[in-house]
Amino acid sequence: MNVSKQSVFVIALLGISVCGYSDIRPDTRSRIAWPTRDEFAMDEDRSAYDRPIAARPQFAKAPDLAHEEPGNGIRLHIPIVHIAYRDTIQNLNQKNGLQPRYQELATLVACWENKVEFDWVNHLTHSAAPLDIVEVVRANKDTSGLDEKDAVLIHFGRELFRQPKVSSETFGSMERLFGKRGTLALTLSWLTIPTMESCTAFTISAYLTISILSMAFRP
Repeated sequence: MNVSKQSVFVIALLGISVCGYSDIRPDTRSRIAWPTRDEFAMDEDRSAYDRPIAARPQFAKAPDLAHEEPGNGIRLHIPIVHIAYRDTIQNLNQKNGLQPRYQELATLVACWENKVEFDWVNHLTHSAAPLDIVEVVRANKDTSGLDEKDAVLIHFGRELFRQPKVSSETFGSMERLFGKRGTLALTLSWLTIPTMESCTAFTISAYLTISILSMAFRP
């Protein structure tokens, strides 16, 4: 299945989800209104809401769905959760000392192994990982012929998600190639990714948001 077919699959799946539902809001194309500061009665919530808005002012209003994606803005209905969610992802992805190529490859491995199709498509269209390596992940191909770091990273992910224990050989190769910090960072991110990505999938299923459509078709 290539990228375009994956996009069509997601669009068809979400199209089925939203057809026939009378509770879809036209402004967000989902079941939930866009979060605003006025909805919060407590100063703690207002203060927490202000922090991500200062970093990304576009979250202060519902996006123009013809040209923008809603993204993760609806989590701002619970601002402190939005911040914790965002900070966890950013810390794992940006402060682990890994090159973006390997972080993206790790994310794709986690999404594929856990069948998180929404975010597989999203990350695939933005990935720094070469498509021939991504195809090895998608088709469960043998890793022979790949760069050693790519091959070991894929093996590590497969063993982590499929087997009770990671083999000593694979773990040793990971620490040799990615260091102790990199290996631990990838392990922690892989622990977190299925949970985080499942939360996204559950949000889409519950609130019928179709934000993934714009991400699937982005050039």
